[in-house]
Amino acid sequence: MHEYEFKLLSFLKDKKSADVESIWSGTSLGRDAVLWASESLKSKGAVEIKIDSGAEVELGPEALGYAEGFPEQALLAELGKGPKKLDGSINGIALAWVKRNGWADISDGKLHITEKGRKALGSRYEQESVLKLLLSKIGSNGNNVAYVSDEEMAGIEKTLKELEHRKLLLIKPKSRIASISITDIGMEMLSREKTASGIGQLTRDIIKSRAWTESGFRPYDVEAPVAEAYPARRHPMKEFMELVRRMWVSQGFIETAGPMIESSFWNFDALFSPQDHPTREMQDTFFLSNPEILGIAEKELLKRVARMHKKGWNSWNEDISFQPVLRTHTTSVSAHNIKEYGNSSMLEYPIKLFSIGKVFRNESIDYKHLAELHQLDGIVIGRGLGVADLKGTLEQFYKGLGFKVKFKPSYFPFVEPGLEASYYDDEHGDWIELCGGGIIRKEITKALGTDMRVIAWGAGLDRLMFKYLGINSLSELYKNDIGWLRKRKPIKL
Repeated sequence: MHEYEFKLLSFLKDKKSADVESIWSGTSLGRDAVLWASESLKSKGAVEIKIDSGAEVELGPEALGYAEGFPEQALLAELGKGPKKLDGSINGIALAWVKRNGWADISDGKLHITEKGRKALGSRYEQESVLKLLLSKIGSNGNNVAYVSDEEMAGIEKTLKELEHRKLLLIKPKSRIASISITDIGMEMLSREKTASGIGQLTRDIIKSRAWTESGFRPYDVEAPVAEAYPARRHPMKEFMELVRRMWVSQGFIETAGPMIESSFWNFDALFSPQDHPTREMQDTFFLSNPEILGIAEKELLKRVARMHKKGWNSWNEDISFQPVLRTHTTSVSAHNIKEYGNSSMLEYPIKLFSIGKVFRNESIDYKHLAELHQLDGIVIGRGLGVADLKGTLEQFYKGLGFKVKFKPSYFPFVEPGLEASYYDDEHGDWIELCGGGIIRKEITKALGTDMRVIAWGAGLDRLMFKYLGINSLSELYKNDIGWLRKRKPIKL
């Protein structure tokens, strides 16, 4: 038996039951030691713990200043002597409360006491009574916090709420140990072990004096309860991103990155999105006023993309290309990569590239839409690539995550043909779109300077977490629920 347990049981032997304060003051054990010993003994059936539910009430500085009386009481006492002229000498808080309590009314520019106010002059003021009760409970602990049990709360709850509304105090629901009682099992344990003998913890002095050779050691209970440890760990979103990253690297892909503030040229124009497309409107895209423009250094590239738009959409405005935006997809990174790696004599094709990053869309918020989201974009640059290669690549990735997906034809301005992958979410009874992809249009690859074929896809990563992390809404990822963050199962990488 641990010495803390022995001291606790010894203290309870004659008293049978006591509260935590009585135990720690009567045993020389600290409060934490009492709590640990009581929980340990409870697990062995040696003690019973009675829990009292209630609330902790923290008093603010203003409430402490009202210890000798509330301002409305002082004003009421003055009104008992006669009406007061309404001028700057009247305390605003006192005025508000005498009127709210019905103690006074205003006429002829003066404040007059009412009949209810005259009755209140010699009667008990509930707010003062409750404040004095709380002050008496604070005692000498110095932290301005009083504990109020549910039984006490029943008679003063309305007044406490009024005081909280006045911002004089803060009420926090709180449970505490009301009493700890020894059981028959505890008495039997105590009778078997008369003293808490042996060394429980080695110190330098004990080793130096060799006292351990005479006293011996107390048995170590490997099954004794201990406080749960919460080691530092990554946020589940970061863990999931790392898992996705490793899965693509294991398939031979190379990770790339790009800026979150992008020009409309790279975000839209280079991807053959018409300049009057609805997705460019303010309701979908976040346009920036600073910087005012983002120019394109490569004038020949700008000319080729301009020709592509004039031929495909019969319109082109260079000023629109220079508008800065918060990128709406990481496909802008793929556009940079096609330009950078699409035509090199130094590289061996096919080349596999992917990027993971945050994107921004002015969405209507619901359980599967947020204004910020994380997106995965991937491309393979090579010759003879087709839709079968794209489907096989995506199926391998989603199978690794435990998703069975279905594909259907879909339209995206920058691919032809295009497809969409979805999975059925049993929890929401809804098909959840996972990604869109296809073969990058020849108009785009030609404008970006390559004659290679490019298969590409873009996937929202946040939605994958519905099934993988067991959440019901994307907003749960940003709530910082410390209980969930501590106790959730880690993702195996």
